[in-house]
Amino acid sequence: MTNNSDFSKLLLKTVFSFMTCDGHISPKEISFIKELAKEKIDLSNIDVDAELKLMVELINLKGLDFFDDYFKKVNNATLTEEQEILLLESAIQTITADDQVKKEEINFLKILRTTLKSPDQKILDKFPKIGKNFIHKDALTEIYIKELYSNYFKENTLPTFDLSQVQDISDSINFGTNE
Repeated sequence: MTNNSDFSKLLLKTVFSFMTCDGHISPKEISFIKELAKEKIDLSNIDVDAELKLMVELINLKGLDFFDDYFKKVNNATLTEEQEILLLESAIQTITADDQVKKEEINFLKILRTTLKSPDQKILDKFPKIGKNFIHKDALTEIYIKELYSNYFKENTLPTFDLSQVQDISDSINFGTNE
């Protein structure tokens, strides 16, 4: 992605998607967003409150279609290998933030993996502990991916997320602004 703002929004949407894909938002996942905002990316050019509010409204309106849109956006993005690894790293850190990785989160990670072009070995080198659970893109046949995707969306329902759960995230954080 040539535009840092677009990538920052995609990264924020990645964290939000992985935070909500199991149907709840953990306080530890919220802490991770704080860390992301402080250390990983520059969010100073983004109105994080507005982005999070929009994502909560969209996920409540669209339900599982929100995730379908997210994966299409990732698939259509022109990302560097470094950006892909950062998306994966942020997704993994989000799902491991609450100290329990659920089956649907690993399946969600597998779906993300299929949208990325980075070689398996790069991913294994970067994520030796968890990488083996979602790599081997070549082994993930198109039929398997469609089934995985279909099953994720068939087996899961989303609750209505309360905007206050997300709104409180950014009230006490400096998201890279110089205040």
